[in-house]
Amino acid sequence: MSPVVHKGKSTHAARPEDPTSQGDAFVSPSFAPAGAASFEVKFLLAAAKAAAVEAWARGNLGLDSHGDPALAGGYEVSTLYLDTPRFDVFHRAKELEGAKFRLRRYGSAGLVYLERKRRRGDRVQKRRSEVEEGDLKRLASARAGTAWPGDWFQDEIEARGFRPVCRLTYLRVAFFGASDHGHFRLTLDRAVRCGPADGWRVGRVEDAGARPVVGGLVVCELKFRDAMPQPFKVLVAGLGLASRSVSKYRRACLAAGLVDGRTARDA
Repeated sequence: MSPVVHKGKSTHAARPEDPTSQGDAFVSPSFAPAGAASFEVKFLLAAAKAAAVEAWARGNLGLDSHGDPALAGGYEVSTLYLDTPRFDVFHRAKELEGAKFRLRRYGSAGLVYLERKRRRGDRVQKRRSEVEEGDLKRLASARAGTAWPGDWFQDEIEARGFRPVCRLTYLRVAFFGASDHGHFRLTLDRAVRCGPADGWRVGRVEDAGARPVVGGLVVCELKFRDAMPQPFKVLVAGLGLASRSVSKYRRACLAAGLVDGRTARDA
């Protein structure tokens, strides 16, 4: 059976990359079933090459319907990254097993996602919970008696001594499709910029004082389960794309001068 590529708008009613989308709706491959993992292959593209990738995606995949028409179907992503006082995440401490902890907001929504992302090579596992912005104050104080969706996240960051380090904001345009191996997703992140953490606030990094993270380049990610779908193989071969390791967080730490770049390996 040949791959099926969906065109047009997404039918899911949740927010971008919402892991609860089910049935015929789009399910982000980043949220594999418990015990499984998906693939996430990254590319760092010049503007012209990124434009060619986007043109291909608009002609062959479905555009995420949560995008803003004023942003050509894109949406803004703001992320607060956490790390230990020793910057164990940045230095890829073995005991973390490739895990990152972060808080993410889409656009100006009042909901925030608490997320753990674990990467081993190109394979990725994610766990996330949706919480109200007003509940973030719980992360800055001792554990209260009342349970909340962020209990697991709070347990992990308290045990490891994590605290807010830096914020990132970028403009994302996302596309989706499906094949025999399940759903797949293509994202393009532009204007990636960083700024210092402001407590537990997950907000937009304003242009004033912001530092570019990847210069004028664009971060492209292909996300899929099990095997690369045929449409992605066609895209990669047709445009001569070469994957590479790209960590927005590690690059942000370098751009903001939070760590000594001389001690860093690839970012």
